[in-house]
Amino acid sequence: MSQPLIPDQFEENTPKNHVPIIAQLGVLTFILAGIFGSLWYFSLPVNQPRTIPTQQYATLSLDDQNQRLAPIDILDIDIEARSAYVWDVRGQRALYKKNEIEALPLASITKLMTALVAHELVETQRTTAVSIDAVTQEGDSGLVAGEILTQAKLSQLALVSSSNDAAYALAAAVGTLLGENDATTQFIAGMNIRASELGLHSMEFANMTGLDVSSTEPGGIGAAKDVSFLMEHIVEKYPEILAPTQQTSARVYNDSGAYHDITNTNVIADKIPNLIGSKTGYTDLAGGNLTVAFDLAHNRPIIITVLGSSRDERFTDVLTLVEAVQDSVAISDHE
Repeated sequence: MSQPLIPDQFEENTPKNHVPIIAQLGVLTFILAGIFGSLWYFSLPVNQPRTIPTQQYATLSLDDQNQRLAPIDILDIDIEARSAYVWDVRGQRALYKKNEIEALPLASITKLMTALVAHELVETQRTTAVSIDAVTQEGDSGLVAGEILTQAKLSQLALVSSSNDAAYALAAAVGTLLGENDATTQFIAGMNIRASELGLHSMEFANMTGLDVSSTEPGGIGAAKDVSFLMEHIVEKYPEILAPTQQTSARVYNDSGAYHDITNTNVIADKIPNLIGSKTGYTDLAGGNLTVAFDLAHNRPIIITVLGSSRDERFTDVLTLVEAVQDSVAISDHE
């Protein structure tokens, strides 16, 4: 039995296609574009009209009760975050904006793209042996070199407890399927290609964990608006990726039966009503980041992203915005 993973304290601190590639990024781009080609419909640029699949969200009824479920714009909110964005997925409109297009350090929110790319490229039950390079990543996650976990379990560890070891192991395993060159370099290139394909043009990744590369270089950057659209894509296409982040804690087993007891780095996971999923982030360069998706009512997902807050205030900022969204519905109900 291995030791439990350490939560936010150290947070930042059978393949579907096995296609060989050469070192040049242009060729890698071509190959990964082919792999992701079937997903083009969901990859509209953020400045283009975005439509909602009819099988995912039913058309709003015209009766007064359903009309009152539509939140109204949020005004006069005081939050610490440098940047914030509140997105009504069903209504396809922003409810609140604050410096929403400024590209800022993402910290461990980066792991959302890591989990997405891995999910799209390999089967969730494909197993991976954790390498020594993985367990030497910053933060003691309790993973042991040589232990074997599925892609789904590594993703759970990376998203729930923000394990840098798990994110590295996941990226290295998937990266080996992309060619003969350095596996992690190939995977990171794939992350950047996927961001471009999804129209998330503010996003750029230097690693798969979000850890600061140096005192001046973050592991990943992006705007609050694009983070929200990344969450929207995952909510619509692969909600199972986010499902584990609904829980405050979990026990994750490896293939030998040993387990890791983990705690959600999102300490307000149980305070957000109808939580769909979330991801935290914190580094010296980023400050405190948090993105959450929750169901306001009757299948109406709302996504809230705050960047550049503090370690504690990111949670207060999000709860303030959640309450504001709920209040806006109550206000419209009485108009």
